[in-house]
Amino acid sequence: MFKKLSVILSLFLMFSVVSCAKKEIPNLQKTIICFGDSLTEGKGANPGETYPDFLQKMTNIPVINLGVSGNTSMQGLLRIDEVVNQKAFLILVEFGANDFFKKIPMQETKQSIEKIVDKLQATGATVVLVSTEDTQLPDLYNTLKKISKDKKTNFIDGMLNDIWDNRSLFSDNLHPNSNGYKIVAEKIFEKILPLINN
Repeated sequence: MFKKLSVILSLFLMFSVVSCAKKEIPNLQKTIICFGDSLTEGKGANPGETYPDFLQKMTNIPVINLGVSGNTSMQGLLRIDEVVNQKAFLILVEFGANDFFKKIPMQETKQSIEKIVDKLQATGATVVLVSTEDTQLPDLYNTLKKISKDKKTNFIDGMLNDIWDNRSLFSDNLHPNSNGYKIVAEKIFEKILPLINN
């Protein structure tokens, strides 16, 4: 009887280990991904002077720029696998301004960004939501802040806040030039430094 119980217990432990192994999160790479629209892609900057470029120099960590000009949050969601497959340990997510300009209902934007966050957090990555500019797009700012609170992500107040009133730092009405992107990168670097050193 004792021998039979020992066999059953051994089998139970073996299956428990296998079950736990299946739930293990894959090893993440010491890589940062910047995922977003034209502000992430770096529209208006000189080559090699986008905010992800500056961020890589500041962190000395590989930074992958997955920004695409014109992308809405739904279009970002459609390319989520490209982000997931990188297995980065830290992902900055910047979407929403194009949704506003294209008059996409805020509820749809909210749902798309929530799905993006869910899929990225499922990889074990640390997610940071980045808003565009707080006073010009208050509804978007408040929506992103709520998502961040609900999903327990990190949050960066408007990436353009510190430069918005200095038009010499912009290449057009919305997009910074290289000098502007450098200041944006400095702000983001300061916010994510504790996450890098954690």
